[in-house]
Amino acid sequence: MTSSLIVTISDETNYGNRLQNYALTQLLMAYGDCTTARFILSLSTSREYYKIRTRELLRLSKVKSGVKASLHLLSAEEELEWRRLQKMKHFTKEYAPNDCFELTEYKGLVSKPGASVDTVVLGSDQIWNPNFMSLEELKLHLGSSFDSSTRVISYAASFGVSVVEDPKIREVFSEYLPRLSSVSVRECDGKTLVEQLSKREATVVLDPTLMVPADKWLSITHSFVPADEKYVLTYFLGKPTMRQEQCIQQFAKEHHCVIRRMLDFRDSKDYVAGPEDFVELFSKAQYVFTDSYHACCFSILFQKQFTVFARAGFSKDNNMNSRMETLFRLFELNAVVSESELAPQINYARVNELLREHRRASRAWLDAAMGR
Repeated sequence: MTSSLIVTISDETNYGNRLQNYALTQLLMAYGDCTTARFILSLSTSREYYKIRTRELLRLSKVKSGVKASLHLLSAEEELEWRRLQKMKHFTKEYAPNDCFELTEYKGLVSKPGASVDTVVLGSDQIWNPNFMSLEELKLHLGSSFDSSTRVISYAASFGVSVVEDPKIREVFSEYLPRLSSVSVRECDGKTLVEQLSKREATVVLDPTLMVPADKWLSITHSFVPADEKYVLTYFLGKPTMRQEQCIQQFAKEHHCVIRRMLDFRDSKDYVAGPEDFVELFSKAQYVFTDSYHACCFSILFQKQFTVFARAGFSKDNNMNSRMETLFRLFELNAVVSESELAPQINYARVNELLREHRRASRAWLDAAMGR
C-alpha cells in the first residue's frame, strides 16, 4: 500500500481549490493512505494582492474566536466572509486533512513524528503559476523538498499562464521538472510549456473533480438547498455585464425560477456556502450561468444546461483561456461560451460518453504513474 502526500495550494477562500483537493484525495486513496501538506503562504509573494489577502484572512481568523464582543470589529461583508471561511476550514479538516506535513518557504518540509510518505503528488490547480508565489515557493511546488528516494509525480498541475518569459523562472522549471517521475497537466498549454521548459513529455488528464462520480459528490452534501426550490444558479469570479445580467433575469422569469447567486453579497445566504454546499447548489440548479472553470466541471458532472459568459480581462497569455478551451475541447462544448446570449442545448449523451472515455485514460495514466 502506498502512502501519498498531496502538495497543492492551500486556499481556503476558493471553492475550486478545496474541491479539487478533496477529489484528488479520493483518487489517491485507491492506492493507500493519503494526506495533504499544509502550505504556508509567504508574504514575499510576487503579487501585492496576495499579501493583502493573506493579512485579511489572518485578521478574520483571529476575530470572533468565541467572543461575541468582537462582532463589532467586522463589517457586514466581513461577517459573511468570516462565516464562509469557517466552513472552508471545516471542510479541509473533514475531507482533506493537512495536519501531518507542513511546507514553508524558509523551513521546507516539516513532518510530525512518525509521519512518512513514499509518493508525492503535485497538483491539481495552479500550483505552478509563477505570478502567485516566490521562486522558493515555486520550487516547493515542484517537489524540491524531496530526494530521489521519493516518487514525485504531478496530477493535473496547472501553470496558470500560457508563456513563461522570466529567465529565472524558466531556470527553476528547467531544473525541477526533469526530476519528476511522471508529469500530467490540466491544460494543453501546460503540456506545451512542460515540453518547452524541460524537453520531456506531459499528458493532459481530467481535473480531479471530474474523476469523482456524481453520487460520491452528493454523499458529502447536507440539505443546504430545499428539495422543491426551482432556481437558476449564478457563480461569477468576474462581474457580469448589464446585458449578461438581463439574460439571466429573463431566463429566470420565463422558467419561473428564483436566482441564487454565489460569491455575490446581494445573496447573503449563499455567500456563506461551504464547499459541500457549492456541490449541492449545482446538483439542484435548473440552469447555471458562470465564468468559472470548476463551475463548468460541476455542471458537467450533474448534467446541467449552462452558459459561460466571457469574462472581462481574459487574455491570450492567461491560462484561464487554456483551461476552459481544453475542457470544452475534451467534451465538445465550445458552443457554451457566449457574450450575452443563452448557449445551445448540450447533448449529455455525448458528453457522458466522452466523460467515461477520459476517465479511463486519466485513471490509466495515474495507475502507471503510481506504479500499478
